[in-house]
Amino acid sequence: MRTGLLFILFFAAGLIANAQTAQPETISIGIKIPMKSEFLHKERSVWISLPEGYNQYTKTAYPVIYVLDAENNFNYLSSVYHYLSKEPFGILPQAILVAIANTSRTRDLTPTKATKEMNFAGKKQTMFTESGGNETFMKFIAGELYPYIEKNYRSNGYKVLVGHSFGGLTAVNNLLSEPFFNAYIANDPSLWWDHELMVRKAEKTTADFKNIKFFLAQANNAEARNVKDDEHEIAIGKFKTLLEKQQLKNLQWNYGFYQNDDHGTVPLPGNNDGLRFIFKSSKWNFREALKNPALITQHYQDISKDLNHSFKPTELFFSKVINIAKERGTPDAVKELEKLQKQKLFLPIIK
Repeated sequence: MRTGLLFILFFAAGLIANAQTAQPETISIGIKIPMKSEFLHKERSVWISLPEGYNQYTKTAYPVIYVLDAENNFNYLSSVYHYLSKEPFGILPQAILVAIANTSRTRDLTPTKATKEMNFAGKKQTMFTESGGNETFMKFIAGELYPYIEKNYRSNGYKVLVGHSFGGLTAVNNLLSEPFFNAYIANDPSLWWDHELMVRKAEKTTADFKNIKFFLAQANNAEARNVKDDEHEIAIGKFKTLLEKQQLKNLQWNYGFYQNDDHGTVPLPGNNDGLRFIFKSSKWNFREALKNPALITQHYQDISKDLNHSFKPTELFFSKVINIAKERGTPDAVKELEKLQKQKLFLPIIK
């Protein structure tokens, strides 16, 4: 009995000693890259998150999700996206996330110079004095950031812009001005800006938005602020009405109202639903492919048709599905899957 007790004590002491000497490991969700911009005349910080298997499997190309307000959106969105795109169970395609940190948010994310007088503690203050630099900021994205990502990362060319508040205003402005992205998510966008400038632009547009997807998220701000029908809600309502009247010709759009979220929290559910809407054709029951591997080719043909862009299965997808087929003891499926794998369906398009 005494010997057994001594053994337990020595064993426990060993565990404690190991725990005390073990080195902690860093959990990394991405990297920050400093970029010098000739357009902005400043260095900008770009935050990048790569999908699982990116460095292991080097022949797969991915869509790119561009995210504004990196400080607020990068950490949670990269984690959520990794979870929802996990091969082979994910409902979203694996993607590269690229987020841009702010230096002067009002300047970069507003399209015109438009100050506003507001009362604080009985004193008038002029707000947004540095506004109106969005055109230059978009030149940075289109002329510097986008070429950098395309050159240094394996993009398949499909790109999404995600914005919130002034960032949502930026998304709508780019959509209405010269669409540079395949899809947009605007979370509670500040469409009140400059006397509803975006509403007026939408009313006048004759452009064809074929093959572009757009998701509009609206928060329940009236309840949070105890104010009904303020300029923010009125402007979003007018823009939504224009969407319903199909003023933006051939635009594929959807809308979500979030009863339990205010302006500050709406990006989380809005981005979740927006990405699901954009990539809705990506959702499928991959288990059927274990019975009939030919469904893989058909599935990615359907995605490509829906998004008007070539999408292919990843190398990681084949690796995991083949392992599942082996575990289930389905040798015929393994042979068919390996045959498809050898056809290299995952190879990126030559740009």
